[in-house]
Amino acid sequence: MSSLETTRKDWPKLAPAPREVPLSYGIGAVCGAPLMQAGLLLLVFALFPMWGVLPYTDAASLWRYDGELELSTARIVHMERMSATEGGGKGRRGTPIQRIDFEFEHEGKMLAGTSYGAVKPPEAGSTVEVEFPRAQPQFARIRGLRSDLFGPAALMLLLLPLTGMVLAVIGLVQALRALALASRGRSALGRTQELKFLRTRKRREYHRATYSFSADGAEIRGSRDTTNKSIYEDAGGLRVLFDPQAPQRHQIVDELPVPPRFDALGRLQPLPTRKLALALILPTLAFAGYASWAVWMLLR
Repeated sequence: MSSLETTRKDWPKLAPAPREVPLSYGIGAVCGAPLMQAGLLLLVFALFPMWGVLPYTDAASLWRYDGELELSTARIVHMERMSATEGGGKGRRGTPIQRIDFEFEHEGKMLAGTSYGAVKPPEAGSTVEVEFPRAQPQFARIRGLRSDLFGPAALMLLLLPLTGMVLAVIGLVQALRALALASRGRSALGRTQELKFLRTRKRREYHRATYSFSADGAEIRGSRDTTNKSIYEDAGGLRVLFDPQAPQRHQIVDELPVPPRFDALGRLQPLPTRKLALALILPTLAFAGYASWAVWMLLR
């Protein structure tokens, strides 16, 4: 082709900006963004440690025992082997964590406490040394052990939901940019200049597509790595949305996770119900899961 202009019946001249963005398309474009989906998937996966590990983590020990401590002698009254373990590795089971209940006297009152650790269980009736912050015997623990099932290192699991949130925010920003183009951008038809094979990875072929389109008489060039080779081989040309103020900010419409649809008058159309429902699966799971977790934490 010698001209940048091509023809496609499914790519009309768009209605004047700003165009109304149907709510269904806005929600679908945000929730269907790849990084949003990846972040939400990680958030859903993180619910397992959020339910099973973090509520039983001795996080308070990071600050509670930093000051001056009082010591006392306690008597072991009960021991229980927990199902959780510490250490271990491939082909080797870790050491079982023991729950050890004790009682001690403080200022004439008998008090009770519980400590946890992967230790050899002491005998019932034996004595141990306990420590607690000054004037706070309710936080007594056996020296060298902790006050809950897991140690503070388990807080590293919070990196899972935090990473998920970061990915979701990046996905949100990308989706909002795409929505801005759908609302205020202009349409163009481009053509592929070159399609170069790069590599095969996980049975998918990657190509580098070089393309160009016309914006107000100026030729704009771009390139991207893609697995959607057929988009750039379409004889009808490439459907492009670009920012009229900065045409270098553009999108190949058919590369978008949720491509916008326009009617013959160039108006943005609602997202089909089925596609909207698919995009909402992970957000619904994440919202329901974390809402349930928050309620459980408040009531436990």
